[in-house]
Formats: sequence, structure tokens, C-alpha cells
Amino acid sequence: MYIVNTSFMVEVAVHAQWYDFFVRKFIPYLREAGFGSNDTERQRRIIFTRVLTDNGDPHYTYSLQIEVPDTGEYQRFMQDMMSEYSTIARPLFGDQVLHFTSLLKKIDI
Repeated sequence: MYIVNTSFMVEVAVHAQWYDFFVRKFIPYLREAGFGSNDTERQRRIIFTRVLTDNGDPHYTYSLQIEVPDTGEYQRFMQDMMSEYSTIARPLFGDQVLHFTSLLKKIDI
């Protein structure tokens, strides 16, 4: 099992518009594509969090984590989902929203 972790750094000036787009449009798009489903064999749970810091950052930081069963689903997420996100978000928010993605391998301890 893997976790696809995408962090978003959102400037205050576009925060409300970005958050609305992300929660009302992008998350449903992910679910429609099978991410976040309740299929226990190929579970793709979605976890969306706000990263809290104590150093007074002048922006908001969020983390989107999606469980995927294999690297093929990671590739699908990157090629289809994040490509679509970038196509929409870049013209709307430009460099006021930045993101990067990491692939994590879950380790059972």
C-alpha cells in the first residue's frame, strides 16, 4: 500500500477561491475517478488536512493524502488527476498556489 501526498501552499489573496474550487470541484472529481471509494480491495482513502505551524507563515498549507494499492494507481493519479488539477489551477491562481507530490510506501510495524 502506498500514500500519495500532495502539499499545497496557498497565498492568502486566493485562499477562499482556491479552497472553494478544491473542496467543491477537485475532491468530487477525485471520487468520481475512484479515489476515495469504499472498495475495500482497492481502497483509496482521501485525507485532507491543513498544516499548522507556529512561525506565522504568510500563506496556508494543506496536505492531500490518498491511499493507493500500487504504483500504477500513483501514475494514474499523477497523469490524470494532477494533470487536470494543474490545467485548471494554473490559469486561475498562477504562482499564488504551489504544490508538490511525494509517493510514500506504508510500512507495517
